[in-house]
Amino acid sequence: MPLPGDMPLPDEDMTLDHHLGGVAQSVGAQGKLTRLVARRLKKDVQEIRLDTDLAPEAALALAERVVADCVPPLAVVALPSGGHAVRAVMGTGFGGLNPAVVTLVVTAADGAGSTVLVRGAAKEGLIKQRGGQRAVEGIVSRWLAEDPTAGPETDLPG
Repeated sequence: MPLPGDMPLPDEDMTLDHHLGGVAQSVGAQGKLTRLVARRLKKDVQEIRLDTDLAPEAALALAERVVADCVPPLAVVALPSGGHAVRAVMGTGFGGLNPAVVTLVVTAADGAGSTVLVRGAAKEGLIKQRGGQRAVEGIVSRWLAEDPTAGPETDLPG
């Protein structure tokens, strides 16, 4: 369900806090308290840039497909600087209970094709799950499986 082009993306931190509170409530804990604590947690953030031969419109369509099975809401927003951003939430960690916000920013490349910046962010508690890193690795793997012309600017951490 795309948002109008003049609306900003949902805030990354607020989205993470909200989803962590929802997970806590689903297992019988206090959602409000969890949201309050989540605000104080550090984030694990990972970014990888992909270069692809796909036209920007085709790359945007693929971006929407690779996050289609993530937790709603799916936001697609036109950026003032050009290009589009797709933001969704996906589960990472044990049982998929650690929400990670994934953002794919699709812009036209200088020559032909597109550039896609894949960003993942997740809150980290005492047990480091590296949710942001794992979210990015999952999205990039899906992308590369569907787009043989794409390649990361940097290698995925091993």
